Amino acid sequence: MAQNTEIQRAIKLCRTSFVLVLVFSFCVNLLALAMPLYLMQVYDTVLPSRSTDTLIMLTLIVVAALAVSAALDGIRRGMLGRIGVWLDDRLQIPVLAAAFQSGLRNDSAGGSQAWRDLATVRGFLGGSGIIPLLDAPWSPIFIGALFLVHPAVGWIGTVGAILLLSLALLNEMVTRSPMAQASAAQVKSQHRLDSMMRNAEAINAMGMLNGAARLLTTDRLAARDAQTSAARRSAIIMTLSRFLRGGIQVAMMGAMAWLVIGLEASPGAIFAAAILLSRALAPVEGAIGTWKSLTQARLAYRRMIKLLNGLPEGTPAMVLPRPEGSVTVDRAFFIPPGAERAILRGVSLTLLPGEVLGILGPSGAGKSTLGRLLAGTSMPSGGSVRLDGADMGVWLAAEGGRYFGYLPQDVELFDGTVRENISRLQDAEPEDVIAAAKLVGIHEMIMHLPKGYETNIGEGGVKLSGGQRQRVGLARAFFGEPALVVLDEPNASLDREGEEALCGAIEYMKAAGTTIIVIAHRLRIVNIADKLLVLRDGTMSVIGERSDILMRLNGGKSRTRARAEDVDKALPGSSGTVPVLAEEGGAA
Repeated sequence: MAQNTEIQRAIKLCRTSFVLVLVFSFCVNLLALAMPLYLMQVYDTVLPSRSTDTLIMLTLIVVAALAVSAALDGIRRGMLGRIGVWLDDRLQIPVLAAAFQSGLRNDSAGGSQAWRDLATVRGFLGGSGIIPLLDAPWSPIFIGALFLVHPAVGWIGTVGAILLLSLALLNEMVTRSPMAQASAAQVKSQHRLDSMMRNAEAINAMGMLNGAARLLTTDRLAARDAQTSAARRSAIIMTLSRFLRGGIQVAMMGAMAWLVIGLEASPGAIFAAAILLSRALAPVEGAIGTWKSLTQARLAYRRMIKLLNGLPEGTPAMVLPRPEGSVTVDRAFFIPPGAERAILRGVSLTLLPGEVLGILGPSGAGKSTLGRLLAGTSMPSGGSVRLDGADMGVWLAAEGGRYFGYLPQDVELFDGTVRENISRLQDAEPEDVIAAAKLVGIHEMIMHLPKGYETNIGEGGVKLSGGQRQRVGLARAFFGEPALVVLDEPNASLDREGEEALCGAIEYMKAAGTTIIVIAHRLRIVNIADKLLVLRDGTMSVIGERSDILMRLNGGKSRTRARAEDVDKALPGSSGTVPVLAEEGGAA
């Protein structure tokens, strides 16, 4: 599994930087001893001797130490910020890949959350919340210095640090569950909101606003209640820690005063001990104050790890040359995630380069599922789908997606320009984009848009009609003259002119050697296929040359074009009530 390996590789490459940050943290904390030493020297040496030269020298030394400490602190903070940015750059591609893989498993919400989680981790590394954690390991330096002042105050500092650390651990124990619940509820609420925003038209049109608001409110209340519970518990711990911190300071000051009265310590030691105690306890108290951001970053990191577990491990594959387009499916079956029953079983077929396969069948027969397997957007649960003898996963790992064209049943366009959508978000040559647009007959339509190919079509292509979106999706599928094209209901939203352009494009790509799979209900598309495959209940009902299938549909009589009234009768187990094809004028 790639999971931790990718993150571990990234962290391993940052190891030197992390070590330097720890070294700088040690130096910053070590130099912090300069101030208490300065106070002790001023009160115990300079004032009794009234030596201005000594005072000036000590002051210069302390100022230099403070300047170096401030510089090192700034450097380590800058390094942490750069580490966060570097990790973000390094991991964004694997996280995106895992997010898209999650989307293919029908968990697009988890994928989008991973993008936010990566930003959370980067923000934590580059923020101030991590500083107390870096300073905490060096608290023993200041506690050791307290023992040098006097063993009694050393033990007071030790006990105080242990008590504050216990409160920090208690804070973790009592807030872990509600923070996890709040995080899960927030993620769920965000996912539901994203889903509802994508369906805003349906919600407004069918009066579902109140129901949508009720569901969102329920999720939000769950997150708020969990957050409130965690905040309330954390506030109690924080109050106790402040009270304890004050009590420790009082105990230390009282003990030092007692020692000064008994001539066991100098007056300057009181101020030095106060600073040392403050530096010893500050990281622990700071960790309690930043526990929320630490918990959120930890949960985000764990979600990222879980998502990246879904990526297969492997070294970067060699880029493969353009395939010829021969397709072989061998006893492929597919079981959806979380399901027990296969929705596609025992599919086997062979296509030569330049052949066109038409896939037919009633609703729910598994046509779109087979289309996704052939396009490589889903992997079979068993059996194999191969292109030029290589598994589809091998092609995708080798960046072979540029050789594929795919039009899903529900066309999704990106929030960008027409050019960006057709060119698959590549910085392509204008003539290549125009060629793809002309192939499906939308060049003139695009030129009538306000900015032509540079017109922004909005999220999902909302500024275009259904037919225009369909044809832009087709141009994208045909862009770059791919070796394999899978079209799922490509003419669902097309008028006669658009369908004629589509048929012409298929004929052109077929002549160029492109293998094309078309899932269709209209006869015009089916009638340009070389082979036909009929699916029913997830299994192959019949497959063969178009002329052979049409002869079977016609009761053994030779026929060159399909008739809608014959198709459903030829399917085993059909009642004749579920039409496979919708006939259109002049198609019979």
